[in-house]
Amino acid sequence: MALDFMASNNQKKIDENTPIFSLGKSDHDLLFNNAIPLNQYPTIKKFHNYYADNTVLYGEIQPLIKELKRLIKTKKLQLESISSFIDFLEKSFNDGLNIYICCD
Repeated sequence: MALDFMASNNQKKIDENTPIFSLGKSDHDLLFNNAIPLNQYPTIKKFHNYYADNTVLYGEIQPLIKELKRLIKTKKLQLESISSFIDFLEKSFNDGLNIYICCD
């Protein structure tokens, strides 16, 4: 089971061609074990509950990228999946899309 991040300008337009990034449970747990205190990472906190659907709006993508990069730098977090996630977020931002989060 993965936590899926789908990039779209409208949730109703998500289909098989929608860009998607999947974050595994173990990487999610490692991310949140390092994102302490969580209140210092308000955008990352949006997907703390692995099983809850959520949305990262277009305007929240850049703050999310900054939080992830700060977490990598301050906690020396070296996860390939987080680097790939940042790449996905940057492309989504450049394309003007929101991120819809769903655990399948």
